[in-house]
Amino acid sequence: MAVVLQQNSDTMATTTEPPVAKRLTKEQILKTHNAHLKKQENMPSTAPRPVKQPVMTEAYPASTKSIRDVEIIPLNSLQVESHHLNKGIIVKVVSPPFVGAGAVSIVQDSFGNVEKLSIYNQNDSSILSAVPEGCIVAVKEPYYKHNGGGDGDYIIAVDHPSDVILLRFTDPIIPESLRVGPLLKTAEEWKNAGDTAFLGKDFPTAVFCYSEAIEASEDEKFNAPIYTKRAGTNLVLGRYDAAKADSLASRTNGPGDWKAYYNAGRAAYGLCQYEESKEFLEKALELNSSNNVIRKEYDRCLARLKEQETGEYDFSGMLASLSPTNVHLDRASFLRNTRVAESPLHGKGLFATTELKAGEIVFVEKATLMPNQYEPSRASAALYALTVRQLCDNPSLAKDVLQMYDGGYERSGLEGTIVDGVPVLDVFLIEAIRQKNCFSSPLSTVEDTKPRSPEGRMAKGLWIRAAAMNHACVANTMRSFVGDLLISRATRDIKEGEELFHQYVPVKSLPDLRNQRYKDSWGFECACALCSVEKTSPEANRNKRKELLAQIEKICNKKVPGREIIPDATIRTVDRLAKQLEDAHETELYDGLPRLTLIYSSNWLVGAHRGRKNWGKVIRYGIKVLRNFGFRVPSDESEVWDPRGIYAAQDNKTLMTLHVVTALRRLGEAYGALGQKELAERCVEAAEFGYLLVTGFKNSLTDLD
Repeated sequence: MAVVLQQNSDTMATTTEPPVAKRLTKEQILKTHNAHLKKQENMPSTAPRPVKQPVMTEAYPASTKSIRDVEIIPLNSLQVESHHLNKGIIVKVVSPPFVGAGAVSIVQDSFGNVEKLSIYNQNDSSILSAVPEGCIVAVKEPYYKHNGGGDGDYIIAVDHPSDVILLRFTDPIIPESLRVGPLLKTAEEWKNAGDTAFLGKDFPTAVFCYSEAIEASEDEKFNAPIYTKRAGTNLVLGRYDAAKADSLASRTNGPGDWKAYYNAGRAAYGLCQYEESKEFLEKALELNSSNNVIRKEYDRCLARLKEQETGEYDFSGMLASLSPTNVHLDRASFLRNTRVAESPLHGKGLFATTELKAGEIVFVEKATLMPNQYEPSRASAALYALTVRQLCDNPSLAKDVLQMYDGGYERSGLEGTIVDGVPVLDVFLIEAIRQKNCFSSPLSTVEDTKPRSPEGRMAKGLWIRAAAMNHACVANTMRSFVGDLLISRATRDIKEGEELFHQYVPVKSLPDLRNQRYKDSWGFECACALCSVEKTSPEANRNKRKELLAQIEKICNKKVPGREIIPDATIRTVDRLAKQLEDAHETELYDGLPRLTLIYSSNWLVGAHRGRKNWGKVIRYGIKVLRNFGFRVPSDESEVWDPRGIYAAQDNKTLMTLHVVTALRRLGEAYGALGQKELAERCVEAAEFGYLLVTGFKNSLTDLD
């Protein structure tokens, strides 16, 4: 489902106001609502559905109570801008819904009071995403607010999806005056209604009707095929928890149970529970060994288990299969090289369970949640909406997602608990988790490195294992993406038990700027080797480096190598300033560490001298580029060295980027031009290895041309 971001401008008040004296009449409310419905008829069906994304300063908790444990109150006792703790309302929907960021319906209580009800954050798989007229709903601890219209215009806003419950027509909690009795009388009629809805592709209604059929019947033989139908419908909707439960409930201890195990296997597969899926499918094959459909699903499951065990993937094949409409790869995660444990740095961290060599896969993780939305203005809202809706549909996901870091959000401790048949979901907690843990992901890192790749095309996703890693500017791993797979590789040799780090965001040259970003976004200050050292550098030196960098950037931004031949005078000026900047780095502090403020000038000088085919100086400044990223290189460009060895040292404190790959390519070009063929080839090999680290798997360097 396409989504667009729509910020919530509601305000919360903690004070209690007296009951509202003036409300719109039922006729006035319906007149306005019907006018909106008319406009809705003219809206294109393909228009993106807005998402009401929470504003964290307006957070209020989700109800953790059952509707049977709160006091049911009439609509006319609701107080404006109040969250009605320990209270609830039961109302009948008396209008078709207007569907926008939420589904707005007109509702009436047992006393004849009428008001607007807006239900947000429901999945399209739920009837609550657009409640049909005549249904009875209960709202726990409702929030009543001004609706932004004139005097008397109010609305009941349900942000938390677990705060609203669709009641069965025969539920005894429904007040007598709202009772209409079941719309259909017999289980057979409900079953037929479910079949009709399914054929019409109205799957939420089909699930509702099949549920009513099961409730209306006590005949196990009659119910078994209804469970099968509901299981199949839930599979279509992606409600795998419910599909698995229904599949197992449909068993009759006969040979026909192969279908129950087959559907349960498919449901477990949808939840990435491949071991369990294999067990179910094996039982299906025992009962129906000649069924090729089961065999195909079983083989697919075995392929996932092999990936899970070995970490062997056809990355190139996966890349070739990607398209803007096909980003979710049918692959398993490989996580056995890592474990989550307490970090001596802060909170949880990720640790190596085995010795890893530079370039080896640390882990490969399939996104728990990642919408196919690459527009920056919509990506965050899309991930938020997907997370809420998937946790509603598959409560088993809540355990892992809701334990993620939330930045200090105040929890009730009951999030994810099943109450009234649904998991308690606090949308403000979910948004806090999204903000602190999501990664930006291109369609593929390979494509993103190419010169003609469109800029800013990033999706947002949650990778739970990757989110457990702490940040370091000089990290020992590097991540890349292919579709919804995150690939982590070691950028140097790693010992068993060593904590693993990656960069949360691209590292800025100046320590105060990059650490301000970390504080603002995640509430920490980086304690990596580089940041720790730079804190000890005298303030006068830090200021001098900042001033010199600003001067260099001002000159270099006006003259870009590759677009023009750079004048000698400009090169000399930049060279002189770069030397001053280098001298401003304390030798004893920066030994073996990156000098980030020097990277820009050394890269620029490589390009400037390459444009003049001054190969000796290309080599000089190419080596400086590597040194400034923290790699151990010759102090003299005439010294014999092997560039392939720059990655392996376990004490490396380097910063790996695409610029390192480019510098190695330029060095290879320069050595080749000077007739040093063997050294040129070694530079190319080192560049290819670096490109593997950057992109996640082996790719041709010609992609960078």
